[in-house]
Amino acid sequence: MSVYITDNEIELSPTDVIVSTTDLKGVITYANDIFVKISGYNRSNLIGKPHNILRHPHMPKAVFKYLWDELLAGRSLYAFVKNRAKNGDFYWVKVYAMPIMRDGKIEKLISYRQYINKYARGVANTLYALLVDYEKNHTIEESLNFFVNFLEQRDLTYNDFIDRLSLEKNVTDLDAMNIDYKKFYTDHLINKTYIQRSKEAKTQESYSCNFGKWIQSVEHEPYTKNSSWKKMIREHENYHTQLNDYIKKRDLNIASNELEIILDNVENSTHNIFKNLQDSIDKFN
Repeated sequence: MSVYITDNEIELSPTDVIVSTTDLKGVITYANDIFVKISGYNRSNLIGKPHNILRHPHMPKAVFKYLWDELLAGRSLYAFVKNRAKNGDFYWVKVYAMPIMRDGKIEKLISYRQYINKYARGVANTLYALLVDYEKNHTIEESLNFFVNFLEQRDLTYNDFIDRLSLEKNVTDLDAMNIDYKKFYTDHLINKTYIQRSKEAKTQESYSCNFGKWIQSVEHEPYTKNSSWKKMIREHENYHTQLNDYIKKRDLNIASNELEIILDNVENSTHNIFKNLQDSIDKFN
């Protein structure tokens, strides 16, 4: 039987909260007024019906398998879901679902569904379309593994995926997501400590350290085109300028309090370098 759908999107208000409960088989046992209004069904048409009457054909089966596996294991989670109203219109929601326990057993499931931003909708829609197409020739388990692999390549859990999209942060570009900025950050702290403790330390220009060489190697990548990247480069240059200034003044036996001020500035620059690098990754869409 064909499912009637339209291209019309129902826009939720940021203050709307759709609430429902189901039993462990997904049968609706409670629906609040906003749920009734948005879905287009009468309450009597919802209560006692399976929740999947709202399932949109653009939703991958693998995502629902993941959701049910987590809930029936006693774990709460967030998810992005595209639902279908009675008249075929669609609406996107961010779901927070959790099991309700009694005497150590799951009694029922409750979900709260709210507005999600357009960026998250767009990314989720593209990824879910890929999964739906994948499921035409693969099992649900294979599709779920495909999705899990997508997340693991980016060092994300599903909740991380939801959190980043909720904040309109990049989850698509693999090269950008896999930048090991934490290692670069640690390297700069170690370098500062080495210069502070070693009389043998020499001055170094920003382009000649490993991070500076990496910056040059990726200068044509799309994620280097925003303002945060430019701020990061300036902070990196400032980091080396201050360390070089420290070396010169230390060798001139400048007062220790002045040297401490320089080192504090170096520490601040280190933090700002990698804050701006992370912003460059997050803001790249």
